[in-house]
Parts: sequence; structure tokens; C-alpha cells
Amino acid sequence: MIGAYSDYQIELSNKVLYLRDSLKLTYKAIAEYLIHKGYRSPRGCDLSSESVFSIYKKRKIRDARLQAPPQMRLDNIRIID
Repeated sequence: MIGAYSDYQIELSNKVLYLRDSLKLTYKAIAEYLIHKGYRSPRGCDLSSESVFSIYKKRKIRDARLQAPPQMRLDNIRIID
């Protein structure tokens, strides 16, 4: 699938979602926790509160898009006898 998350991105975003939604940590606290555990951004940079927010936001958007029911539209329908 084009644009699919790597295994590392899935693991990182799952941790971010858990820490934010279940434990109600701030983005700064999540970044500090993940840095302490040895995590880095998918491109190898240090995590910041902004990057954690971006991971969280994009994952929520992606999940909503993938779980939404497909929308179908019919155009130019002709009935021929």
C-alpha cells in the first residue's frame, strides 16, 4: 500500500496515542518519556512536543480516513429499453 506506515511508525504512533488518550499526558511529557526510552522521530531526529503533536494528529486523521465507510456516487445513469 502506498504511503503505508513502517513498523517503527506504527509502534511510535501507537505509543503516542496510548500516552495521550489513556494516560492524558501532555505532548511535552510524551516527548520526554519517549526520548528517555530511546525513541526518535521516523527520520532519526529528536522528538519535540511539536513532532509528537504532529504524529498524534496525523495518526488520528489516518485512522478516521481508513475506518470511514466508502462513499459511492453514481453519475450519468441511463435506462435503455
